[in-house]
Amino acid sequence: MGKKTKIRYQQKTFEAEVANNFLTRAWGLSLRKKGKMLFKFPRKTKASIDMMLLSKPLHLYFLNSQKQIINVQKAQPWTWNPKTWKTYRPNQKYKYLLESFEDLEIKKGHKLEFKV
Repeated sequence: MGKKTKIRYQQKTFEAEVANNFLTRAWGLSLRKKGKMLFKFPRKTKASIDMMLLSKPLHLYFLNSQKQIINVQKAQPWTWNPKTWKTYRPNQKYKYLLESFEDLEIKKGHKLEFKV
């Protein structure tokens, strides 16, 4: 486990691991069953998220550079059936991505507070 940050929105606070380099972003929450991870990209991106090495669904919260949620998706893990090999991304560029195994009840338009 790497560096962590506190994330706040409304009256809620929680911790998430920070993925701020190529390796930590590429590996993400692979092979885990719990946790939260905040991805920081060097610039706005349209990177696709895959669920290849995950066994449980993930909640994906895509944020712009103002730390506002621009898209929320629930991603399903891949199985041996190629029809499940889907990737996830919003239809606009994003700067941060928060992944969580649990539903954080964050909605599009919410603004998060954190330091990375």
